[in-house]
Amino acid sequence: MTTIDHGLRETDDSPRSPGPAPCVEAAPGGVLSTVQRGLRALEVIAAEEGMPTKELARRLGLPPATAYHLVSTLVHEGYVWRMRDGGLILGDRLSGLLTHLEHRPNPFPELQPILEDLARTCGDVAVIGRLVGNQVIVTSAAAAPGSAHGDHIRAGARGPVHTMSLGKVLVAVLPPTAALGTIRNWAFDPLTEHTITAAHRFLDELEIARRRGYALDVEEGETGLCCVAAPISTPPDRPMAAIAIGIEPDRLRFEPQRLVSQVVVAARRAGALLGQA
Repeated sequence: MTTIDHGLRETDDSPRSPGPAPCVEAAPGGVLSTVQRGLRALEVIAAEEGMPTKELARRLGLPPATAYHLVSTLVHEGYVWRMRDGGLILGDRLSGLLTHLEHRPNPFPELQPILEDLARTCGDVAVIGRLVGNQVIVTSAAAAPGSAHGDHIRAGARGPVHTMSLGKVLVAVLPPTAALGTIRNWAFDPLTEHTITAAHRFLDELEIARRRGYALDVEEGETGLCCVAAPISTPPDRPMAAIAIGIEPDRLRFEPQRLVSQVVVAARRAGALLGQA
């Protein structure tokens, strides 16, 4: 059984004489480098949980003493747990932030008319989603009258990246190292008989999505539901997002080109509205 140290006790990989605490440094533009280091540390730990502080220091390019102070602060605040063997894993306090993120207001209210138009055009449900860790969260949704899936696909719904077309396109547009970090140690648990359950197959899907500019999921997250998604080009100060439709399998089987075109055009319209044309 894994044993976790919630306190600040030094472990075998911790420097015995950490020295004075590092000073707070300001990077150009008023950005605090100490905060940047803390956020980057969380990203590195999330990508490879269990690494010791010495390895984290190496990854971040920091002196061991500085990394020790950084980790001690994150442990104290509950964002990181330090196991008895010195390995670092994400703490439960992050889950509280995720809960708030799930219930935040729609970050793209100006795109709602495009979403509603896409739902009417495809005759079912249309959504905008964003990537949060290994999950996709639906931030807004619209359904056509009489849609087959409008009752249960709503804002706030979430799912694993490997089971959703939204997940595929959102991971596909990440830098390669970030994309690999997202799926490292991912279980690829099946939700249906069509779910991708191997990392190499998911990586193949990412490459296809990059090449085509859109992604499909064919009953991979829910039996009786197929989805088409395309990434939205968003400004640097807005979250990364993608738009998708949910339809019945026969629709995708008999009119794939028309449905794909509707989604890709909607994604381009959304990007243009956000000033990214």
